[in-house]
Amino acid sequence: MTPIEKPYFRVKLSELLVESMTLAALEAYVLGDQSSRRNREKVETLGYIWGVKKVENESTTLFLDRMSVSLSAKRSRSAVQPHQHAAELKSNLMERWAPHLMLLGDFHTHPYDDLNQVKKISGWDFSPEDINFLQHDDFLWKMSGDTPVNLVMTVTKLGKVRERDQAHCIRENLWEFDAGEFRFWLNVNVGYLDILDERQQTFVDGDGAFLDLNTRFYNMKGDRIAAHI
Repeated sequence: MTPIEKPYFRVKLSELLVESMTLAALEAYVLGDQSSRRNREKVETLGYIWGVKKVENESTTLFLDRMSVSLSAKRSRSAVQPHQHAAELKSNLMERWAPHLMLLGDFHTHPYDDLNQVKKISGWDFSPEDINFLQHDDFLWKMSGDTPVNLVMTVTKLGKVRERDQAHCIRENLWEFDAGEFRFWLNVNVGYLDILDERQQTFVDGDGAFLDLNTRFYNMKGDRIAAHI
């Protein structure tokens, strides 16, 4: 990607991708990592995302189409560590099966016990560790053409389920929606090169990325997904 002074990114997600990420976040939250004696519930999970990119002057549209959960990642309640070869392995296969798609980035989750905990520390935002990891992920920078995308999906369990008929835009890069007794937030961060060829990130800048989430999220009052689990 040619370095520009201040880029603007429009990030669009397919409905299938939103479903896949939400299913992964829900399973990791409710059932955890059954292969570990310590991490039985509310663990983070991680996946890689493919899509297409369209560049027009200083505006770039990133259409994120599909995702693959990384089964080899080490999961815990406060972190998820990908295997060093997972992204390359998956990318090698996708280059053969879907050469029209680019590996554009990854996604991971932030699980919390309750709504108050999320609000207290703005748990829907990227952590310093998230920022540092993206900054030094050379493989994602290379494969994405120097515009790696990082999505974080935060999830918690609600005490009371109220009717909600749509997702709510909190900031241009952040959306909130409910499913059953769970609340989810979806946040986006995009890396780019500045005019000095230095790596920058939209989340650190405070703007520059708009998450275009055009999906219906109707949730019924009192609905429960994991009531008997």
